[in-house]
Amino acid sequence: MARNISKEGLEQKIEKVEKAISRNREQYGRLTAELEELHKKQKALQSEEVLKAISESSRSYEEILEFIQTKAESHDDE
Repeated sequence: MARNISKEGLEQKIEKVEKAISRNREQYGRLTAELEELHKKQKALQSEEVLKAISESSRSYEEILEFIQTKAESHDDE
């Protein structure tokens, strides 16, 4: 049983929902862009920390690289 609703009332409700969806899409776009930027900053910070750790390490770059590659390979096998 369909509810009794006027054509105008239905059109107003449709318009209201469409506007809400549009606002949500805009907000989603802004938040997605902000999240991407935050991830870039996080990656840059992590890179700085890794470079600092390498420069302060007593091991050579080659030893560190070999260690990282070995860890990555063992992780891939899991």
